[in-house]
Amino acid sequence: MIRVESLNKAVADKSILKDISFQIEDGECVALIGPNGAGKTTLMSCLLGDVKTTGGKIRILGQSPQAKGLKSKVTVLFQENLVQEKMKVRELIAFQKAIYKDTLSDEEIRALLRFSDKQYDSFASTLSGGQKRLLQFVLILIGKPDILFLDEPTAGMDTATRQYFWRLIDDLKAQDKTIIYSSHYIEEVEQTADRVLVLKEGQLLRDTTPYALKKEKRQKIFTVPISYRNLLERIDDASAIEERRDNISFTSSQVDLVWHLLEEAKCPIADIEMTNRSLMDSIFNDGSVK
Repeated sequence: MIRVESLNKAVADKSILKDISFQIEDGECVALIGPNGAGKTTLMSCLLGDVKTTGGKIRILGQSPQAKGLKSKVTVLFQENLVQEKMKVRELIAFQKAIYKDTLSDEEIRALLRFSDKQYDSFASTLSGGQKRLLQFVLILIGKPDILFLDEPTAGMDTATRQYFWRLIDDLKAQDKTIIYSSHYIEEVEQTADRVLVLKEGQLLRDTTPYALKKEKRQKIFTVPISYRNLLERIDDASAIEERRDNISFTSSQVDLVWHLLEEAKCPIADIEMTNRSLMDSIFNDGSVK
């Protein structure tokens, strides 16, 4: 469905994307993750044909991203809520249906939106942020696209709407739709993506799966009373050390060793805090990814 070969993008003297190559097959759900400024939105814009590349090759269904024949097969949900707020929900739906030859039925649209008659007759400006985002998403589905690009799709959604959104994504995956989305919610990525493309500073660091990422060596964050500070000398990989007035925190992957040392020093369990270092932190804030 999508082939990218040695993609480069530069603005003036600044390199935004650097020698990126990957393929996405029919029906795959692929997540783009990375810190702010990693190049996720620029990469998506290149795939959509909205941004001209500096070098490399992109093919969507064997065609250039700018090919007119792709307009009915590819859709995009931008990061910003771009709903026309001075139009009613019913009018927005009618307008979107008029654009395409083959569309979802009114019944299918109602089932997806789950809006009341009152909401259908309301201006989009009166909807909550989550409702606007859901409406924007359903509007791009009306033309029955084969490939969906979603830039931070759940931004602005409340928890219930976000959960419903991912149920809709599961339904689309069951229909063999090809989905490429960016997200900062690592839990969503772990639960929904078939593959993960890890970007940092314009480079593709990893083309992997959520399962493989979860299996990688992860660190724990320990917080203990300051009186046990001397134990750090015996923990080889202790890092991110933060010393406060009455406690000290640090990260380490040597969990058994840390617990043994604390037990040996007779540190009360109630005085020990241990949390998982987030997957995003593990990927982007240390040298574990090469």
